[in-house]
Amino acid sequence: MKKLIALVSVLAVSSAAVAQGGFAPKHDGKQGRGGFYDGSTVVKTAKEALNSADKTPVTIEGHIIKQIDDDEFVFRDIAGTEVQIDVSKRAWRGQTIQPTDKITIQGYVDKEWNRTEIDVKNISK
Repeated sequence: MKKLIALVSVLAVSSAAVAQGGFAPKHDGKQGRGGFYDGSTVVKTAKEALNSADKTPVTIEGHIIKQIDDDEFVFRDIAGTEVQIDVSKRAWRGQTIQPTDKITIQGYVDKEWNRTEIDVKNISK
């Protein structure tokens, strides 16, 4: 009986691993929670994001073109401007994204003393 329980536990964990989505296979597919979203203050290009204040909301269309590490990527918007993005695990929502996929990212500008990136909270195809 203990072997059966152990086997079922291992199968449950492995099926959860197979169901993961994302650009890299290490991301889970959980969705984030809802909340208020004011579309009038949203930055819509990577160039605007690079010149915006910290915590400015962002919604940008384009492509993830390169993976830097587990959760850091290079994103190119439709105008051709590149920006580094930090993707939360929940942002993938079970999707598998390829460099050829045109996506929309939503998140916030994250300004640090030596660089600007976008903290991505949602990705949609």
